[in-house]
Amino acid sequence: MLNAVARAALALSTLAITGMAASAQTPIRLVLDYAIQGQQSPIVLAAEGGYFKRAGVDVRVDRGYGSGDAIAKVASGAYEVAFADIGALINFNSEQGATKLIDVFQVYDSAPMVILSLKKSNINKPADLASKTIASPPGASSRVMFPTFAAVNNIDTSHIKWLDVTPQLRETMLKQGQADATTALITDVAGLRHLDISEDEISIMRFGDYGMNLYGHAILTTPEYAAAHPEVIKNIVRGVAEALKASIANPAAAIAAIKKNDPLVDENVERRRLELVLANAVVTEHVKKDGLSAVDMARMQKTIDLITTTLKRPSMAARDLYRPDYLPPHSELMLP
Repeated sequence: MLNAVARAALALSTLAITGMAASAQTPIRLVLDYAIQGQQSPIVLAAEGGYFKRAGVDVRVDRGYGSGDAIAKVASGAYEVAFADIGALINFNSEQGATKLIDVFQVYDSAPMVILSLKKSNINKPADLASKTIASPPGASSRVMFPTFAAVNNIDTSHIKWLDVTPQLRETMLKQGQADATTALITDVAGLRHLDISEDEISIMRFGDYGMNLYGHAILTTPEYAAAHPEVIKNIVRGVAEALKASIANPAAAIAAIKKNDPLVDENVERRRLELVLANAVVTEHVKKDGLSAVDMARMQKTIDLITTTLKRPSMAARDLYRPDYLPPHSELMLP
């Protein structure tokens, strides 16, 4: 018979093993930039399609409420990882005066931010936005980056009226004439179909065509979490990269992943969103040549300097913001 000391030691050992097993089963929490739509489907596919699991990590993917909100949630510890806009991250870090979050995988080689308006409004260039009414959610990356866009293009913002709306109401305000324009992502063009607005009726002003050749959405985390859990971050990045390549090769698989959780998803609209973001932000000529997350550090520094100069805040070094240490081998990042 075991004596009291032996029984106590066995109990503690069993408790420790059980605790370790429970910890291992706890999923990593990843928050998206907004509601789950076509453009977020590759991240959902990584979870639903087993890409994270095969990479050796369990990840729970939740919808977000804006890039700014997603970044704040990771900084607070509510989530370990976010999929959000790098411009919003630069804005956040510069506001905090420290590198609170880092970019470990650059998903969008080009920021797909746009100004949308109806052609009948005759908004054809940045200066035409002066004295207009613009609808946008306050936390949207395109809204966060608008002051930089305005500064680069010498827009007089003193008479611009902003309407703070939800993403669902943004295009409705445009349709009803309550807003002259919206700040959005290129993917929002697809959603206009529900309002019987064809793409031919829309004027699209791309930030990138007007002095803002910025990087876009990325996988973000805190430097402390990455340093403490390097293999977890590497596995998350590997899972996202593989799911992203699978989405490029077969968009229908990515849309099926989001439809699994929401049977009411309009597959045609969401596939169009995915196609728009892949064509405009992911599969650029640079990515075709050099692979996913092949960041040009000089361009990243220009992205940082442009934003911090507009905000009149100190700049930060690109090497402190973007950390390629967690990327898989280059061969795994090349497109098929």
